[in-house]
Amino acid sequence: MNKILKNILIIIPAFFLKFGVASAFTYTLLEPSIPGLNANVNDLGDYLSVIYNVSIGSAMVLAVLMISIGGFKYITEESFTGKAGAKDTIKNALIGLLLILSSYLLLQTINPDLVGSSFAIPHTDTF
Repeated sequence: MNKILKNILIIIPAFFLKFGVASAFTYTLLEPSIPGLNANVNDLGDYLSVIYNVSIGSAMVLAVLMISIGGFKYITEESFTGKAGAKDTIKNALIGLLLILSSYLLLQTINPDLVGSSFAIPHTDTF
């Protein structure tokens, strides 16, 4: 038992010492650009802005895809229950599309910088 405790007391500080040395190095980004973003990525806000805009765009594409799938199901189904399911698919896709567009419009109305190109906080001079 004493030997196991001694090994643990040696391994744990050595493990945490590794992180102290690694944090002293500066990290250089291997792939500094995101499609649609300039090469000068300064902070997390730039990434969040791109992620937000890409997610809004992909959600709209998926909603249009679901409307198309629902329309195809509606055309090809012969039973009334199948047509009702297809109508529900189209209705739910339209509701989702309305929610996506209204959230974007609401944020654009409140503050255009929320959906703009950056979430950067402006620098203020201090004493």
